[in-house]
Amino acid sequence: MAAMFHFLYLEATRKCNFNCPECSSGSQGNCQIEEDMPYDVIVERILQPAWNLGTRFIDFSGGEFLLRSDAVRLLEKAHRMGFGLGISSNGSTLDDATLQHLEKLLGQNLIISLGINSFDEKNLVSRQSSESNFMKTLERVQRYHFRVNVSVTMGSFNKDSFGNTIQKISGLYLPFNRIPFTPRNSKRTEWMFSKEDMKNVLHPVLCSHYKGYVSYVPFFLTPEDYERISGSAVSALPVPVKPSIGCWVGSFYAINPAGEVAPCPLLSDHLSGGNVLNEELHDILYRSDLFTRIVKREEFEGKCGSCKFTRTCGGCRTYCYFKTGNVFGSDPTCFIEDLNQAELTELEKKTAKNFRNYFRMSHFGGQTQKNNSE
Repeated sequence: MAAMFHFLYLEATRKCNFNCPECSSGSQGNCQIEEDMPYDVIVERILQPAWNLGTRFIDFSGGEFLLRSDAVRLLEKAHRMGFGLGISSNGSTLDDATLQHLEKLLGQNLIISLGINSFDEKNLVSRQSSESNFMKTLERVQRYHFRVNVSVTMGSFNKDSFGNTIQKISGLYLPFNRIPFTPRNSKRTEWMFSKEDMKNVLHPVLCSHYKGYVSYVPFFLTPEDYERISGSAVSALPVPVKPSIGCWVGSFYAINPAGEVAPCPLLSDHLSGGNVLNEELHDILYRSDLFTRIVKREEFEGKCGSCKFTRTCGGCRTYCYFKTGNVFGSDPTCFIEDLNQAELTELEKKTAKNFRNYFRMSHFGGQTQKNNSE
């Protein structure tokens, strides 16, 4: 049986050698950097409890994770414990010597996530990086046969180039995941996309590429299609986990460098169900008011609670929080009420087709079994 909270996004440091504008994790510039959580504390208070409650994949992030002096030691420990592993990196620490060492220690048990927001000079508006740096890093990483995922921060600031960016990534035969821009540690609220942006520009791109991990909303997959294609009962758990789709809250969780546990990485530093330094991880995830409420999708307020896609979509909890102040409310960027029946039916068909292709890719590639099963 697949477990809830099977995916952990662990920000193990705020230290970073880049100064990206509007950095989400607050790692840029002259921000106050707390001391990194010690290795023994991470193992005892996070890794071991996470494994015991059913977490099977950890994405190590920061800041720049590999700037930790014990980063490789942490990866090796998690690997020996049986976790699937990921690293989110700006690429600067992934030199040949490091990659060769990681390959020797971890084999193929590593996904490296690289970020780019547009394949032009405008990328520098949001990231301290360039297309040429991205391509050089990608070529170097692929020489060591690691799997690569591309993260694209998606907002109003890059909506006009978003389609070209995703097309370029698809042309490189790489999977991607979109990260909705949020002012987690930024004051750029105008960079958040609107409902109109989502309906007219962003959503048509997202639902045209099944390699986007289907982790976006609105997600117009009926419960019947989910069960028919995946073979899993959508009502078995409060959120779908085999595979996870739509909003991943309840499938994943995030821990920031201070030990605070949030339902989504983009809510870190704002909402917490508790701190692993003084509370048990299991109690935070299964007993705290925040986590027990946020997985009860039928009890969300407004249209998200009564929607036919509540179980398979869930609405973006992050945009609910940052745009309305209510993390349990209706997704303000969902445009379902603007669709007529013919338009909705067409999107349902397209979503089902993409989900079928995605499920085949993840299942036969071993990803579904590795990341979503105990």
